[in-house]
Amino acid sequence: MAEEKPKQIQAIDLVKELFEHIHGDLGLLRFSVEKLEPKNGVPNNPDSNKWNIIFSFYKTLSSQQPTKYLAKVILNEKIVSFNEIDKSGKPSEKKKIYKIVEGKDEGRRK
Repeated sequence: MAEEKPKQIQAIDLVKELFEHIHGDLGLLRFSVEKLEPKNGVPNNPDSNKWNIIFSFYKTLSSQQPTKYLAKVILNEKIVSFNEIDKSGKPSEKKKIYKIVEGKDEGRRK
């Protein structure tokens, strides 16, 4: 029986999988987690189901600098919301929210 990954790793993996789905394999060039915080009300709780993740990656091969994002992850509901972070360090107003539903699109084409 496989051992379950720690929740902080599950949160990072969920964000990486979503961004790989959105941007493709090349979209995750030099994916880097800069900050990882549990958000269940208990500081430094590794069993938290809610996480804030600040991460960056190079969107394309020709990108000169990485793009930074703030993601909020709810593991037990498989929800990821994120905003791009501007140069001043503030999240943009435009937030995207995704609910991960596994197996839903298998075999279906539009």
